[in-house]
Amino acid sequence: MRIVVIGAGMIGARHAAYFAQAGHQVSTVDQKATADFDRLALVPDPAEVAAWVVATPTATHLPVLGEVLSYQRDARILLEKPACYPTEFADLTRLVRRYPRARIVVNDVYAYSAAVRRFTESVRQFRASDQIRKITIEFTKNRERDVANGRFVDTQYGEPGYEFFHMLSILRSVLPADQYQTYLRTVPISVTPEMRVCTSIPGLPEVEIYASSKGVIGFADLAGFAFSGDIAKDHIHRSLIPYGDELRYRFADVEFASGRHVTLVFEPHYGVAVDYKNEHAVHIRDAASQHRFTVSGNHFKEALLIQLDLLCRTAVSTPPLRLPEHQFMADLGGQFIKV
Repeated sequence: MRIVVIGAGMIGARHAAYFAQAGHQVSTVDQKATADFDRLALVPDPAEVAAWVVATPTATHLPVLGEVLSYQRDARILLEKPACYPTEFADLTRLVRRYPRARIVVNDVYAYSAAVRRFTESVRQFRASDQIRKITIEFTKNRERDVANGRFVDTQYGEPGYEFFHMLSILRSVLPADQYQTYLRTVPISVTPEMRVCTSIPGLPEVEIYASSKGVIGFADLAGFAFSGDIAKDHIHRSLIPYGDELRYRFADVEFASGRHVTLVFEPHYGVAVDYKNEHAVHIRDAASQHRFTVSGNHFKEALLIQLDLLCRTAVSTPPLRLPEHQFMADLGGQFIKV
């Protein structure tokens, strides 16, 4: 299958590498000297391209999409998140409607993660007889060095633009669809700048989602027990990931009325296992017992291949662009972004 990746930065390079490893013919487009072509117009026979990947900066997504669609009106496009900036939602909607034969999917890694699936299965198993009391999701990493080097700077969504799309994806996997839509439409009871978002809705579990790009850990007690390395344990004990450290404190925890917890922890063997980024765990804990399920695999690569299949199979409906989630993130970030 012929795939063209537009954008040869860190994320685009990962797309290209994983698709090539899967046996696809991959070409890249970027101004960088490492790319196959420096502009889209040089790609030969666009009609023969099975799928396109747009992995350029968010500010360029809309014009790049328009250019691709002008070359191939029924293009299959995997678009990196976020889809576009908040002020461009209407323009993106109009562009999609202009090309009804095209398919565009926003890359949603955690929606296709085997670790998230195992976590969701465990939650559903207990939810039938034990009411969910609270859902807590945290994705914290110290990105200050990345920002200093010009990477991961989001001036439109702010803090939610880094991790909230992923956290919402996990929340979507746990809540029934109607409850999740209610969540997106509900104004949180509190929002803090780092950013901690607390929501309480009658008939729904309490939900708290938290992310810090400065490495400030919010819930060390909920997932810290799962990390095996001394360096990780020390950072988590101090509730701070220092500048330049690559630890990512990412977890989702569901607390039930009985006191049982089902906790998904990503990369718990940081600093211990060579392939720690591809090792995750689901823990089930109550007063009487503890169980752990290890899930191995590269969920970024897995998600890319599944979404490529969804894009290219004519009998499968295309997932939505998830603009309500983008709007939710924009509303949160807009409270704190300084103009």
